Amino acid sequence: MKVLSLFDGISCGKVALERAGFKDFTYFASEIDKDAIKISEHNHDDIIRIGDVCKVSYKDGVLHTEIGDFVVGKIDLLIGGSPCQSFSQAAAYSGNQTGLDGKSKLFFEYLRILGEIKESNPNLKFLLENVKMKKDSKIELDDYLGVVGVYCNSELVSFQKRSRYYWTNWTWDIPKDKEISFQDFKQQDGVFKTLNKDMKSYQRMWNNGEGNNSQSSCANVTYADKVYCLTTKQDRCPNSGLVEYGDFCRYLSQEELEMAQNLPIGYTSCVSYNKAAKALGNGWTVDVIAHILKCAYN
Repeated sequence: MKVLSLFDGISCGKVALERAGFKDFTYFASEIDKDAIKISEHNHDDIIRIGDVCKVSYKDGVLHTEIGDFVVGKIDLLIGGSPCQSFSQAAAYSGNQTGLDGKSKLFFEYLRILGEIKESNPNLKFLLENVKMKKDSKIELDDYLGVVGVYCNSELVSFQKRSRYYWTNWTWDIPKDKEISFQDFKQQDGVFKTLNKDMKSYQRMWNNGEGNNSQSSCANVTYADKVYCLTTKQDRCPNSGLVEYGDFCRYLSQEELEMAQNLPIGYTSCVSYNKAAKALGNGWTVDVIAHILKCAYN
């Protein structure tokens, strides 16, 4: 099986394929973020990396890229999560929820490549992921892709609340709730990034442990079953949540962030905490993707 992953990030798609039981596949990845690539390379030495999605095209069995041309024959599966910046709730907070007119217009690169591959393989399977968005934007993507995106929250298979839409050209059922609790994964010992109690900005973030996960404060998830959606920056409001620590609080650890995305502990250990948080915040919840992919080939 030949797999092409656009906006590959830290290669959660490859982890999902493996977790879903796929073994004999070749994985081509388009990504330009250096830290994401570093994390991917730290975990996978068999990915064929093809650079910038804007410089990728496919015709007559040949994948043309800035790295070179690859005679791949038929591509069987196209996956990707095009940038969500101008669809997201964070964009709504800042007044930049501009949909396909903003940074999320890179969706059209996915659409272009999808069309190029389907000319050679009408039976191509495809998956696109993006955030929960305004109804008009969702309908727009439905129309472009010719399929209706399905809503699924990662909390069914993780201790993370993560609302996402998934567009596929096969049917799949929402995964059963595994009732996974953060309390079973919360670390008691380790190296934690703590907040400075003396800084007023951090006092506002914590709000005496009564934060409501808004722009002004963060949720207290110390005793919660679920943390909030991973963001690319933990040092802001809102974020994934804060945990009581000492006489104040801490951020979720790097390992807790990894586990929230169903990744093995240490997956992002080759980069700093802040770089890992950004990469994980842009990533996929692996077990959601694995579930969807299993349905494609059963």
